[in-house]
Amino acid sequence: MGLLSIQVLDEMGGSNLFRQVIYLAFFTVSFVCYKSRVNPSHFKECFPLLLLLGWCLLSVFWADHPFISLRRFTLLFITTATVFMLICTLSLDQVLSIISRVLAGMIVVSIISVFFVSGAVHAGSELLDSELAGNWKGIFIHKNHAGPALVFAIALFLFNFQRTKRYAWLAMVVLSVIFLFFTKSKTSMALLPPCLMFGFCMYMLTPHVGLKRAVAVLFFVLLTAFIVLIPVLLESFISLLDNPEAFTGRATIWNMVYLLIQDHFWFGIGFGSVWSVGEDMRLVDYATGWVEWVFTLTHAHNGYLELFASTGFIGFLLCIFSLVIAPFFKGITTTFYDTRFIFLYFSTFLFFVLHNLLEADYLNSVDGRWLIILIMHLCLYLKNEESKM
Repeated sequence: MGLLSIQVLDEMGGSNLFRQVIYLAFFTVSFVCYKSRVNPSHFKECFPLLLLLGWCLLSVFWADHPFISLRRFTLLFITTATVFMLICTLSLDQVLSIISRVLAGMIVVSIISVFFVSGAVHAGSELLDSELAGNWKGIFIHKNHAGPALVFAIALFLFNFQRTKRYAWLAMVVLSVIFLFFTKSKTSMALLPPCLMFGFCMYMLTPHVGLKRAVAVLFFVLLTAFIVLIPVLLESFISLLDNPEAFTGRATIWNMVYLLIQDHFWFGIGFGSVWSVGEDMRLVDYATGWVEWVFTLTHAHNGYLELFASTGFIGFLLCIFSLVIAPFFKGITTTFYDTRFIFLYFSTFLFFVLHNLLEADYLNSVDGRWLIILIMHLCLYLKNEESKM
């Protein structure tokens, strides 16, 4: 009963003491390891991300729920700073080796647990969604948490096999694909092949400077075309919102968030003030019909709309620049000692750029998917000179 009370409090904007203690413990250990290795250039390299975090902190001052916003930003800062300090302390090989072993262990334990632990498979009545019945989740919170982790794991294990030629990593790829199939995480399964192909193509372009420049120009052209066509795309998006069944009901959520954005275009309503903030949640004003369903939601099922609603147009631009544009061009121009990292980086990069069209991963401090993005982001910026063959 006590655990249930803590969970409910947390969902309504309260604090989870156990989680805070764990995060603070990791932060403290990371700080002790990092304090003798402080390098100002590391902060300069990560300036775009720091700028985004700074804007999120600034949004606390106009947030609908400033105390909740500040608490959630503090958690975001602690998780981000912890990952930053650990990556600065460890080598690229150590970072990837630790993640590989942890993921491999989680996947093996998850598959075993499916046959012995009832909670490792979604039940029909779980989360009021009968379509989840029979979907594997293993030791993950939800099959939608397992899916992205498995896509990343597959890319990582393929990268490990390429480097070490150990068939144990190929075996882990097979297990990961099997697990992913039975999670029935459609978005992750659909994005896996094109993302792996994209990573492989970017890796193959590594020795061809001219082709890399051509890809960079193409990216810029596509981005410019997208900006120019925003009015047309917006009109199509609005027409999509008229169909509440589109994208398995996500259009209904997007319509509500879109209306909120219209009224708070430039600055949003503050980081962390959109969801799970109590009975005076602003989104209720934009819901139609039985509004109680709004309180069951925890994110917008779109990372870009989520940041737009919480931090406004300025925060949205900072998000696109720091998490999409800058990392892409950094990946194109960076020369790694082990160029095979390019495959892993771009496979992961494209997956999360596309995944955030249907889920909210960016700046989600309690979601492991954000940690994966952050790890790849910081490895790209801080570890390009340290890999061993």
